[in-house]
Amino acid sequence: MRGVRRAAVAVYGMWCVSVVLPSAQTGPPKTLVEVDDHKLNVRLAGTARPGVPAVVFESGLGSTIDTWGAVPSEIAGSTRTVAYERAGIGASEPGAEPRSIRQIVTELHALLTKIEVPPPYVFVGHSYGGPIIHTFAATYPKEVAGLVYVDPTDFTQTDADMLAIWDKAGIKDGRDALRKAQEQMMGSAPAGVKAEWRELDRVERGGFAEFRSAGESPDVPTVILLAGKIEPLPPAISFPGNYDRWFQVNLEQRLDHFSRLAQRASKGTLVHTSKSGHFIHATEPDLLVWGIQRALSSATLHTELERFVGEYPLAPTFTITITRDGDKLFEQATGQPRLQLFADSATTFSLKVVDAQIEFQTDAAGKVTGLVLAQNGRRLPAPKTK
Repeated sequence: MRGVRRAAVAVYGMWCVSVVLPSAQTGPPKTLVEVDDHKLNVRLAGTARPGVPAVVFESGLGSTIDTWGAVPSEIAGSTRTVAYERAGIGASEPGAEPRSIRQIVTELHALLTKIEVPPPYVFVGHSYGGPIIHTFAATYPKEVAGLVYVDPTDFTQTDADMLAIWDKAGIKDGRDALRKAQEQMMGSAPAGVKAEWRELDRVERGGFAEFRSAGESPDVPTVILLAGKIEPLPPAISFPGNYDRWFQVNLEQRLDHFSRLAQRASKGTLVHTSKSGHFIHATEPDLLVWGIQRALSSATLHTELERFVGEYPLAPTFTITITRDGDKLFEQATGQPRLQLFADSATTFSLKVVDAQIEFQTDAAGKVTGLVLAQNGRRLPAPKTK
């Protein structure tokens, strides 16, 4: 495994719990950044580019920055990248607050502000990082331009869904037996890993409702990579039944749930790989790079359109308002209906309902400063005021 040494991988219910120990440092140097009452270990790479979202990596439970290997460096050729370690993990200091998913999201939001990496973001979440980036997107929808899930914990799962897996696999009382085995394995885990696992256990006992409490994530380009290769359990785990059968039933449900999630996104992609187990980014890093670049290419169009959004007064009582809905741009003049704009070039758009064209004016840096409405042989300029 490139860049990390895997200590243990266990499947607990529907989530994959990964405990990873760091090996030699790879990539750019790390920096400790103070957030609230503790410092978080961060690695920044790449350069921000106009209209291109930054990419933020969220690791699985217990995983350090190095779990991503060379993937962030590959992406850093296109945009700014942020990889970090949550409180109590790796070189990051423990936080005073319990490691709830909402607390993690709050700290991540504060961290991104502190290191001056502005939105929008494309988030990449592995394993437990999946529910975390989903919660961030649902909490701060206007700051998210894309989502890439890497064999994520199933944050759509209900308690009934989990019980259905055990029933279909024909394993009685398997949930309790596996929980006890997991508790034994976590006995020797680092304190930060234990703190996160305790929160996961609490969420599981609550029927996974906390994973869904933030609501739906926004409709942004979404890529989901699911692992289909079965991996042996660690020696410390004694599985209470036919593990191969349970894995297959589990996988069938994951494919069903995440297929629906991909279909809900107007630009959603699901890839099921039989070549990798849980750590897709270690065994197929090129697949993850492809997934991130796919999300970036779709998201860039959205963020590029955002610069046109605003108000353009043609007269004291007559204003053209430009809005965006996903990858569509709309124009609405005072007292008139909203009409969709269709691109003729990077800065010129036409209205199909009426014979008119809007030409956006930009400065040397590409910032939109105004527009010209071309209609009936007249050209009416308007500055951008909001």
